[in-house]
This record gives sequence, C-alpha cells and structure tokens, in this order.
Amino acid sequence: MDWIEIIGWCLAFTVVSNLFYRKGIKAGIKHSLLKLHLEQEQVNLLNEELRKDPHDLSVETIKEIPKKDLTLYN
Repeated sequence: MDWIEIIGWCLAFTVVSNLFYRKGIKAGIKHSLLKLHLEQEQVNLLNEELRKDPHDLSVETIKEIPKKDLTLYN
C-alpha cells in the first residue's frame, strides 16, 4: 500500500463513521422524544440545547463540575 491509498482509506473511514454517528444521534433523539412524552416547553428547551456548539456545551459542563472533582482529571 502506498501513502495515497492509506490516506484514502482513512478518509473513507472518517466519512462513513461520521455519517453513522449523525444517523445514530438523530435516531436516539427521535426515540427519546417518542418515549418520554415531553411537553412542548421541554421539547423547545431540548432543541435549543442541541443547537449549541459542542465546545460551548463542554465548557458549560466543566463549569458545573465542582472544583474538587476536577482535580481527579488532572
């Protein structure tokens, strides 16, 4: 195998895994909406949270973790 073929396989794998990841996320959200019987206000809140940038969500999550728990990750 030469380098171009290896890069091509890596690119193909990345594209396919990304597509399946997105499809799985959409199926999970649809399943949860059907099973949880959320009210319209809760659905709107969920949609608002899902539209946020993943980086923003991770920053918010880190801010919610108490400082003593963060020392475990360092």
